[in-house]
Amino acid sequence: MWALMMIAMMIPSAVPMILAYTQVTSRVERPPIRLGLVALFVAIYLIVWSALGAAAGGAEWLLSQSGFIRDGQIADPRYAGALLLIAGLYQWSAVKSVCLSHCHEPMRFLRRRYRGGYAGAVKLGLEHSTACMGCCWALMLLAFVGGAMNLGWMVVLTLFVALEKLIGTRGAFLRLSALALLLAGAVEMTRSMV
Repeated sequence: MWALMMIAMMIPSAVPMILAYTQVTSRVERPPIRLGLVALFVAIYLIVWSALGAAAGGAEWLLSQSGFIRDGQIADPRYAGALLLIAGLYQWSAVKSVCLSHCHEPMRFLRRRYRGGYAGAVKLGLEHSTACMGCCWALMLLAFVGGAMNLGWMVVLTLFVALEKLIGTRGAFLRLSALALLLAGAVEMTRSMV
């Protein structure tokens, strides 16, 4: 379930890279293997995000057994607030900016890293999905804050990730989103003191 949710959340934001890879592949590769290369690139991306989803599902199961998570959501507002604070701080990190730049400029990423053939598709799929994960891991943790089975919350996170990748590191989006997450984290933590 988590793997499917991760894929559903990340595919919309991966579409620009998939289209760019398809475009480059159609220009430089022989016709018989083009479709296979694109399929392999996408499959690697899906495998990486499925693995992250499986890890999150396992973590949820373990944390549910201890009562830390109830109904897919962190039971204690202090810990929910801490996750929001972590996600907010990560928005300002250099690692986040570098990872996001790979997702934000697919053609630039491909110009620098493109390798032909099936081995190249695997390598690029791993590099891009890893950069994507580096960009989004902290936001994915927020599924535990709003509830992993809360469809509205998952839609909000999906839109947030897609907007972030479309807007990228330009403008004030990262700073504003960081402030919003930090504020939400502070509110959540003070809620636990009441």
